[in-house]
Amino acid sequence: MLDQLLEKRFSPYSFSNKEIPKEDLIKLFVAAGKAPSSYNEQPWRFVLGSGRNSPVFNKIYETLMDANKQWAKQASALVLCLASKEFSKNGKPNLHAEYDLGQSVAYLTLKATEMDIFVHQMAGFSKEKACQLFKISEKFTPVSVLAIGYKNDDETKPEKGRKKLNEIVSEDNLTV
Repeated sequence: MLDQLLEKRFSPYSFSNKEIPKEDLIKLFVAAGKAPSSYNEQPWRFVLGSGRNSPVFNKIYETLMDANKQWAKQASALVLCLASKEFSKNGKPNLHAEYDLGQSVAYLTLKATEMDIFVHQMAGFSKEKACQLFKISEKFTPVSVLAIGYKNDDETKPEKGRKKLNEIVSEDNLTV
């Protein structure tokens, strides 16, 4: 089953008009919360803009680079992903927080794929604007934005091909 999900996962540039029910969005974040993290810190936080006309959706949309704005406006939800910069137990820097957030987003993405919901992750947004619009504490850093929705069957922009295994794995030295 996991192999099928991994094969099916796709980052669309076009979403259908169908909105994702709130209870299904909750399932995605429950899955995200099950991801492993350093010292079980769970340093991820998500700002959910559900519904294309919601104020939170529109604020997240404002942070996007123009190229992403062209297609992301079709998504059913936009999510701003944040990572805590420090451990809650002692205030020391959490150097693995962004990695842990990435795992959490991967869990969310797999759950979404299982539910025929698609996720497109974006780095093309303004962290500064996100911090300003959402008054984000200096203890957190915005890392990415997710566009979530049902895939449009008329998807025309193909996803780039995947690298071959020998390009990403080596038993000796990885040549770059």
